[in-house]
Parts: sequence; structure tokens; C-alpha cells
Amino acid sequence: MRASPEFSSSDRYHYAKNAHEAVLRLRDAGLVTQLQAIRIEDGAVLFDLASGTSVPAEQW
Repeated sequence: MRASPEFSSSDRYHYAKNAHEAVLRLRDAGLVTQLQAIRIEDGAVLFDLASGTSVPAEQW
């Protein structure tokens, strides 16, 4: 059972490694239909499930 499309969640990670791992686990588990990772410092999109954007972990 999937959550309602109106449901949203936001997480913040101090370490890029942890954020990258969380994104990959959510994607691989199929628990999300929309997923973005945005670097707060400069607003760069690091991961976007819908558009297929995926920046290598070393650049997070």
C-alpha cells in the first residue's frame, strides 16, 4: 500500500554519504514515486528520480 500522493516528507542529512545511501535505499525499495536530493548550500539537484538525474556520490 502506498501513501497518498498528497503526503510529503523531508529529511536533512549532515553527511553526504548518509544522504546518498538513503536516496539509493528508498529508490531500490520502490517506496517512493518522487524523490529529490538537493544540496542546501547551493541548491544543486543531486538526485531526481523523475528526471533521471543522479550525480556521483563523490560530488555530493
